[in-house]
Amino acid sequence: MPCDGQNDRQIPSLVATVIHAFRILCATVVRRRSPGKYIFSPTLFSFLQMMSIRLKMWKVRFPLPLAMYAKTLLKFPNFCTKTAVPSTTPPERGVVIEFLLKKCSLTEEDISKSFKHCSRFLRSKSVQNCEAVLELLNGCGLTTPAQIRKVTLYSPKLFFYRFKIIKPKFNFLRTFMKEEDIAKLIYTNARCIELSENRLKSTVLVLRKLGLEDEALSELVARQRRLFTALEKDVIESFKEVEDLGIKKGSKMFAYALQAILGLGKERLDRRRLGLSYLGFSEKQISVILRRMPMVLGLSEEKVKRNVHFLVNSVGLPLDDFLKYPFLFSSSLEKKIIPRYRVTEVLKSMKVLKTEVSFPKIFELTEKCFLEKYVNSNAEFSRVLLDIYHGGKAEKLQGDM
Repeated sequence: MPCDGQNDRQIPSLVATVIHAFRILCATVVRRRSPGKYIFSPTLFSFLQMMSIRLKMWKVRFPLPLAMYAKTLLKFPNFCTKTAVPSTTPPERGVVIEFLLKKCSLTEEDISKSFKHCSRFLRSKSVQNCEAVLELLNGCGLTTPAQIRKVTLYSPKLFFYRFKIIKPKFNFLRTFMKEEDIAKLIYTNARCIELSENRLKSTVLVLRKLGLEDEALSELVARQRRLFTALEKDVIESFKEVEDLGIKKGSKMFAYALQAILGLGKERLDRRRLGLSYLGFSEKQISVILRRMPMVLGLSEEKVKRNVHFLVNSVGLPLDDFLKYPFLFSSSLEKKIIPRYRVTEVLKSMKVLKTEVSFPKIFELTEKCFLEKYVNSNAEFSRVLLDIYHGGKAEKLQGDM
């Protein structure tokens, strides 16, 4: 029997032999597919795990110098010092992404943005539900690529709600809405389908209690996107406010007024009315303005103030003109009113205009009609007038107040 000292001297040789065998195993298991890239089989990983456990045991049983000696031998320059080269092959597209690209007319950028917070839907293995929902949309008139694209961008989760939950909602809408109105509702407010069926039914019940039925109800729901998400008391209060304006129930203007008022609330509505009275309008004039153009309530107080001040103080319009032409409240000062006013004033100073002009009618023209009638028709000064027109669009109001 060899002595302990001889046994200790043989141990490093034994370790070297084991490690050499380990390297041979690695050479057979690790294969190069391309320069700098290696494939590791499960067998190699199992062997690595076993060897790591064994080395820990040796480190405990053997002296420290022997453990350090074993570490120096565990070097694998053939594959441990290199990193895999990333593949240049694009990842395979899933069936959902293919559906969104081909059937919904989305781009890869659209998909990345729209599904940023719900990317889990993109990993679905089937598009059967998506196809069924698409068929529902086609059935109510949403057939063009542009329409489907807009609906998908506005409500990317729509195609992934279970068909058996969505279909009853469409069936309920068909009980009181025309197909074209359903298409209009989904096109402008697809997220309403994400609400529960009970919520849809309760909203329609409230509207029926307020006296809306048949075609009037269908058109109002199609045009008013906030009805399904607003509180019942807010809908009732807003409904009463619109009725007090004297607008016919069920008309298009009624829907526009309800949309403007429903988004404001009682307090802000009173503040809008007070702002118009500060500008010099009487209560009677305010009622006429709101009846003819309720969307004025949706404009900011600052915009209304700036438009009225410029048109009254600089252009010289009477307040009654705002009742005849309520679009003056919403027209852009920098892009339309100021440039056209300056061109008209230059033409008047050159005595080119032979008749008195009506500024509201000038502001009402489309840009193409205005340029043809007041700029291009004066060939001698057209270039100067065009410079004045475009210069006025870029300048601010302060210099004209």
